[in-house]
Amino acid sequence: MHDTSLYSSILGLSSQWHIANAVLDSKARSLRLDIAARSCAEFCCPVCGGAAVRVGADKGCWQHEDLLNMRFHISAVIPVTLCKTCGTNRISVPWERAGSCFRCMDNP
Repeated sequence: MHDTSLYSSILGLSSQWHIANAVLDSKARSLRLDIAARSCAEFCCPVCGGAAVRVGADKGCWQHEDLLNMRFHISAVIPVTLCKTCGTNRISVPWERAGSCFRCMDNP
């Protein structure tokens, strides 16, 4: 695997996340990134910002049609947390922030 720091920076990944695998297909002009939360990472409740514990994970897929003149595919394992106030919620991922051009492929 090659250095993934550029991809981490583009996606705004904090130290809570890591790129587990990166596959570049130069002929197809595509890049697939497998991203996961670090096992030691702690997350706050995505609803209220309060204390939460990790209780599971969801999987998701996203695509960007033209980033760095390539098609980007992200496959990620996303923590699900339990908050005493808000219940169970999937945390927000950095590449889904407002204005992002990544499209969730789970709900076309």
